[in-house]
Amino acid sequence: MANQPPTDKISPNNHRKPRWPRVTIDFSSPRHRRYIYILVIVLFALTSGFVFGGYKAYEYTESSEFCGQICHPMFSQFERFEISDHVNVKCAECHIGPGADFFVKSKIDGLRQVYATIRHTYTRPIKSPVRDLRPARETCETCHTPTSYKDNIVKSITHYDNDKSNTPVRSTLILKMGGWKGTTGIAHGIHWHITNKVYYIAPDAQRQIMSWVGVEQPDGTMKEYYARDMLTMGSTSYVDRARERGEMRLLDCIDCHNRAAHLIPPPNEIVDEAIQDGILSAELPFIRAKGIEVLSQSYNSTAEADIAIDELADFYRIGFPGVYETRELEVLLAIAELKRIYRSTNFPEMNLNWASNPNNETHTPDPGCFRCHDGRHIRLDDLGNEIGEISVKCNLCHSVPIIGRGQDILVEAPVIVGEVPETHVDFRWTIEHRDINEAEKLECYVCHGQGFCNNGVCHTLDHPANMLYSHAEIYRAAGDPQVCYPCHQNITCTKCHPGGVVDNP
Repeated sequence: MANQPPTDKISPNNHRKPRWPRVTIDFSSPRHRRYIYILVIVLFALTSGFVFGGYKAYEYTESSEFCGQICHPMFSQFERFEISDHVNVKCAECHIGPGADFFVKSKIDGLRQVYATIRHTYTRPIKSPVRDLRPARETCETCHTPTSYKDNIVKSITHYDNDKSNTPVRSTLILKMGGWKGTTGIAHGIHWHITNKVYYIAPDAQRQIMSWVGVEQPDGTMKEYYARDMLTMGSTSYVDRARERGEMRLLDCIDCHNRAAHLIPPPNEIVDEAIQDGILSAELPFIRAKGIEVLSQSYNSTAEADIAIDELADFYRIGFPGVYETRELEVLLAIAELKRIYRSTNFPEMNLNWASNPNNETHTPDPGCFRCHDGRHIRLDDLGNEIGEISVKCNLCHSVPIIGRGQDILVEAPVIVGEVPETHVDFRWTIEHRDINEAEKLECYVCHGQGFCNNGVCHTLDHPANMLYSHAEIYRAAGDPQVCYPCHQNITCTKCHPGGVVDNP
């Protein structure tokens, strides 16, 4: 026993167990107290730095600059965002919103996006709509209140013809914003769609085709409308399956205002704006037509687009030598502006331009409102008979546009007093009123006045007897659909052209 080692214990497998150093803290020792104070201060500083740094890092990842400038695929979206009405709203406020659940979900999804960015496997263009975007009632309505009643808005729009003189065309109409009126408890107008629960099923990725629309009634029942294409299949089972798969969506702000912060206007709109602002000179012959032409083409790169836009100088140098000689500076400024417009609206590396993502706020050039209000969504009774359809009455949302053409035409703002005559409720009145007699015309003057019919767009057109067959050639010759749309709207065209109106019908 005396010969055994008195120190380390021997484990059964003959391995020595390590000895941990013994630490003794003596609070009565000034040196020990000093070490403890230093340790606490260091730990506090490190913890504070970690918390502050983590918070600032988190704050930066929630900023619009991080989303739009660090994340390469979002450069193009960020450029449009910076000139939108929502530039002062952080991306995260709409795409994430408040709450821990969406925060966690967004960060997890962000890892997938980071991986796609590193591997360059992201879609080009970025797909829309965003499938996991939280409901607009939890984001948009923190600032906007569509459930409140809004007064009517008089809206004036200036376009230009594709003729040599770039003739101005002014449209004035009343937008019936509407909403829910607390004094009556009745909702109507454009924002009726938000103050009432409307559901829909869209089988396509961009939600442009509405196969079913349901309007919830006060008693909880559903008034259902089926696209005519659905009538050949089991419509009820289709809706049930879509509901089970989570494909039935409650309509909210984003279904119409889907490009609120990332809108790319079509070439005709942005060229009209440049002419109206004087950036493109209206004194240059056909500047609108040529501007739209070069901006509507598809180019493989910005450099290729620049070459095509530079050819505009030859168009004036050869075709209008007198104009080029006296307005060469305006031609060069127009070329520079068209290049700027192209860079801000076309992103070849992302396959993104004005046509990539439809804008549902209006109904030209994309279907927008006419996705549902097309006359082809019908209600059926229990026997399968048609008993109604979603209205195609444009006057539900706005008045009939009053349109003037040229510098000397005064466009009167439409003023509605009292009830709208029954004949005016349907938009087809703009087409049918040509057949009124002199006595009926006097009745028109009671509300409108004789100057109201001074409409240089509609009343100077000559509709030949064979219009049904010749309108395609007239459409081509006009070079712009606005010659038809003031009266007809593209919903009329889809009656015969279910695939939509194309550049060469």
